[in-house]
Amino acid sequence: MEIKEALQKKNINKELEISGWVRFNRSSKKIVFIDLYDGSNLNGIQIVCKEELLNKKDFNLLFKAPLYSAFTLKGKIIFNIKKEKYEFWPFKIEYFSFSDSKFPLGKKDHTLEFLRLQSHLRIRTKLFQSIMKIRSYCSQLIHLYFMKNEFYYIHTPIITKNDAEGAGETFFVKTKNNQSFFNSQGTLTVSGQLQEESYTQSLKKTYTFGPTFRAEKSNTPRHANEFWMIEPEIAFADYFKAMDLGENLLKFIAKKILNNYLEELKFLENYFKTNLIENLQNIIKKKFNKIKYEEALNILKEGKLKDKIFLNDKFNFGDELSTEHEKYLAEIYEKGPIYIYDYPYKNSSFYMYKNNDNKTVRGFDLLVPKIGELIGGSQREDNYEKLINIIKEKKLELKELNWYLDLRKYGYAKSSGFGIGFERLIMFITGVENIRDVLPFPRTPGKLEF
Repeated sequence: MEIKEALQKKNINKELEISGWVRFNRSSKKIVFIDLYDGSNLNGIQIVCKEELLNKKDFNLLFKAPLYSAFTLKGKIIFNIKKEKYEFWPFKIEYFSFSDSKFPLGKKDHTLEFLRLQSHLRIRTKLFQSIMKIRSYCSQLIHLYFMKNEFYYIHTPIITKNDAEGAGETFFVKTKNNQSFFNSQGTLTVSGQLQEESYTQSLKKTYTFGPTFRAEKSNTPRHANEFWMIEPEIAFADYFKAMDLGENLLKFIAKKILNNYLEELKFLENYFKTNLIENLQNIIKKKFNKIKYEEALNILKEGKLKDKIFLNDKFNFGDELSTEHEKYLAEIYEKGPIYIYDYPYKNSSFYMYKNNDNKTVRGFDLLVPKIGELIGGSQREDNYEKLINIIKEKKLELKELNWYLDLRKYGYAKSSGFGIGFERLIMFITGVENIRDVLPFPRTPGKLEF
């Protein structure tokens, strides 16, 4: 039985079998106290091993058990009235596997930097159990939300020939002898959006959720070379509908996390000294404001006049918003999530709908406190001739995008969508400041272990 299930009033004085790992062990001559956990709850259960209840061999095994040894025990659930908590009193060991006494993660707290060197073992800590359980639940919620709203899950390819972002920061796929395996150069996907759009033009509401890759040599707390993306797409929808979809999705996730993982959130809130619960409550309560890019520039200029010091204090039309600008807009100005839309055409991806002013596109970002950009999306250019001209203006290979242009030739309905960096979402929910600490096995420049 899982420990979480065992910790119920109905099980008091019942004989049960539980399994788990030793998190803490302290002993005297005739009694041993063990904190046993199995991942089903945060704090596990206290095992009270009494010499008179166990045979000598089993008592000695429990007495000597090093940290992170594994046990299956038979015994009874007891409610300790004085301590007002449940305990487990074992009378038999069914199974055990001792851990080496030189286990690198001892009783003391370790720095996040040290734990990154132990990616295969750090999940044994309360901290990473909390983070990864929330990550797991969030991934389930993504699928649940889209299933409830009748979206179709599209498995877009990992190996592709198109760089959807046009940045050229892709990993090439080659054989052992450095040859291209396909009839053209294959790369690891940076986004499933382009292929997904073809399915949206028949199924109307679709989404992808899978790994993406960027060959950026960027060693920042916000970037990794392998990460996961959520990318919904809706036909017959403008970019405001896509923004509303993003807002509703985040509200759904926030409610579920607060209802089901409050224990882990409280632990993380105390660990990182942040207002995680309040931030999630704000997501639920607050209507997401929407402002144009030009208005955002004016707000930043006003901030500068009010003595806010920016490392980058140039706010000319066409300048990209930096992370410090994004955080100022979300944390200081809005004090919550805020959409910025109608970005400059010159910095836009080729597929974004070009506005009639010829200087902006129907692109948008959602900015949130502590993170900056969480969602990036757009309405897609639906006019065949306009799209050809944009591709030429941006000096992209027209022949490589003929299949994408075909979509515009054969009854293309206006379409909008966005991408959410899944790891940034987990960082926002958990308060983690480095993307390496929300990925089970992070892939970053210069390092490939495990």
